[in-house]
Amino acid sequence: MTNPGDSTAVIMAAGMGSRMTDLNTECPKALLPVGRYPMIYYPIRTLEKSGFAEIIIITRQSCQAQFASALTPGMVPVKAKLEFLGISDQEDAGTADSLRLIADKVKTNALVVSCDLITDGDLLDLMSVHRKNDSSLTVMLSQLPTAITADTVVPGFKAKQKNNLGEKISIGFEYSNVEHVVYWKAQVDMEDELVAFSKKFLNRFPCARIQSSWTDCHVYLIRDFIIKYLKDKGELSSLQGELVPLVVKKQMSTFHPAKLQEEAGMDSPNGDLKLDKKKDLVDYAGETCNKLSHTIKSLSLTSPNFGSNEDAAQKDLIRCYAYRQTSGFCVRTNTIAAYAEASKQMPRLTSQFFLPKQTAFQNVPENTIIKPKSQVGADSMLGENVEIGEKVSIKKSVLGKFCRVGDGVKITNSVIMDDVSISQ
Repeated sequence: MTNPGDSTAVIMAAGMGSRMTDLNTECPKALLPVGRYPMIYYPIRTLEKSGFAEIIIITRQSCQAQFASALTPGMVPVKAKLEFLGISDQEDAGTADSLRLIADKVKTNALVVSCDLITDGDLLDLMSVHRKNDSSLTVMLSQLPTAITADTVVPGFKAKQKNNLGEKISIGFEYSNVEHVVYWKAQVDMEDELVAFSKKFLNRFPCARIQSSWTDCHVYLIRDFIIKYLKDKGELSSLQGELVPLVVKKQMSTFHPAKLQEEAGMDSPNGDLKLDKKKDLVDYAGETCNKLSHTIKSLSLTSPNFGSNEDAAQKDLIRCYAYRQTSGFCVRTNTIAAYAEASKQMPRLTSQFFLPKQTAFQNVPENTIIKPKSQVGADSMLGENVEIGEKVSIKKSVLGKFCRVGDGVKITNSVIMDDVSISQ
């Protein structure tokens, strides 16, 4: 089995779900039910629809067996080969730390997807942007999550929601190319709303659009040389907060092959042991630009390296671009509001997330027991083995497995978990 572009698909599922502690005290966030299947099923299915036949899932060691059990073919309709890798529960590992686990498996690109992303977008569109622009890092952005959850009423007890400022990103796009990302900074790091740009940046990009309306979907297509750099530089912990801003910034850097060789000779008589401490990300990029590709660029009239020799300084070795999903459905279920909205939308999205042979999928399973004079709306979904009493009304709601609803109960605009009994 192979993946598109020989890319390595990775789903990050080791997070603790700090914004959803009311729900995941006994269950990992990625295994919370959304509709009829665990949350992580949806990014798996999105990868499958884009042609991925092998997927690596990174979770915590204590949850590894739980994931393997929940994602067996008998439990969910998954066709891809799943490989589970566990990180220590004792470590406060970030997404970058988790990615180091699969560094040796990456041949060309790593496609990293968050376990909480539910989207009907096609990841082949992201890969197309990446390939077209010879990108080093391509991110998936969307304005849909904010719009979809804007008016969502959070079910259950009213509680103060955590401040999501740390999730908000200010992103700059090149004026003449809206896919080209030239600036990336978390709003929590911006002081007094003052944005400062270096002279080097303004010389390179005199016109740029800085926007804060885009949501980072936590989908990253990352070149192999960045993964190698990440493996060697153990101080980076977060992909969104540290690696992505670094790669975006390093687009300003220039690779000097002659200078690198000179420093190698000065530091060590045989090699690069001491040089490794000095190597920058652009040096890793330069090492992947082989002699043939550099010769091609030096002969291209459209290349900034036209006419240069192999020892000349090289620019534009690092490039960052964005695929922007502007239509359809896209939500990161990392808050209770987003989780509730994704669950309520699932009855109308079933055709987007099931295999072609599952055309007979029903929002109300055959093993549901429904007594007379009860109504279950087409905008609702029931889990397996649900029992509904007489004169029950269920609208715009999702009920989990083995729920029992007593006579005369009315349920509207709600998400009910598994094994819940409701009576008047």
